[in-house]
Amino acid sequence: MKEKIISLILLVLLFSSCSDDKKNKSVNKKAKVENKKPLITKTDSLSEFDRAKANLKTFEKGKIEHTKSLDNGVFIKWFKKSEGEKIKKGEMVLIEYRLALPDGKIIDGNNRVNFPFIPFVVGYNMQTPGWDIGLQQLAVGDFAKIEIPASLAMGEKGIKGVVPENSSNWLFVKVLARVTPGINENGVVSWKWKDGENQKNIDNSEKEISFHAIVSTESKSCVMNSYKSNFPLRYVPGQNTIVPGLKKLLKNAKKGERYIVILDSEKAYGSRGYTDLIKPNEKVLYNIEITEVRAI
Repeated sequence: MKEKIISLILLVLLFSSCSDDKKNKSVNKKAKVENKKPLITKTDSLSEFDRAKANLKTFEKGKIEHTKSLDNGVFIKWFKKSEGEKIKKGEMVLIEYRLALPDGKIIDGNNRVNFPFIPFVVGYNMQTPGWDIGLQQLAVGDFAKIEIPASLAMGEKGIKGVVPENSSNWLFVKVLARVTPGINENGVVSWKWKDGENQKNIDNSEKEISFHAIVSTESKSCVMNSYKSNFPLRYVPGQNTIVPGLKKLLKNAKKGERYIVILDSEKAYGSRGYTDLIKPNEKVLYNIEITEVRAI
């Protein structure tokens, strides 16, 4: 059951973005994590967010160290500001967060699944645009409130029963670490954040790999979401049914593995792009779950 909860963590982020359709190795001295083990481990720590109980409306009083206003309407308030290097597009960071409405009501957070942090790749529409904009103003060690205007949050539609129409969002976030990718070569950057199962009599046989994928780009969220159709994609190694950058990664995939992958355009859809969903020469992010590996 716990593994199923872990698998839902990134999906919560991505599904909330799609609903709008706009939208453990130890940490070293430089706060980078070696990505050779699954990223998420459970702890019993109590965060400042949780001590704020159920309402964040007055949480910031007397705690602001620094502020910054951006031209697009995003406003950032720091409770703690480090002197580290700002997060760049394409980097994975581990964050602790709570998402709230202007009335202070908390509508989302990693505490909902009882884990101390979640992995997040910046700049690829894994959430609403305001997240990517705000996080690129932060550094590892920062603790901040990012006030996101409605146009960069859930917009005119909101989310029925959760986020009102034309509502701004408050993102309270701690940036805990950068994560070093396990693969970073030949136009493929990949982080494995969940290990898979060892299956006997599969590795050296002909096989079919089934997997779910949520796909986004720098310009568009939710290009594809196989979870919505409940129809996993299928790949037989050696066939040309997937983009080139995924072939080597999936060749030795195991059931249960989870990956986040960024592909350079030449490893994805190249200069042609893909209909009106992926622009020519655009990088593509895949959030992948291997659901089955079977001999054929």
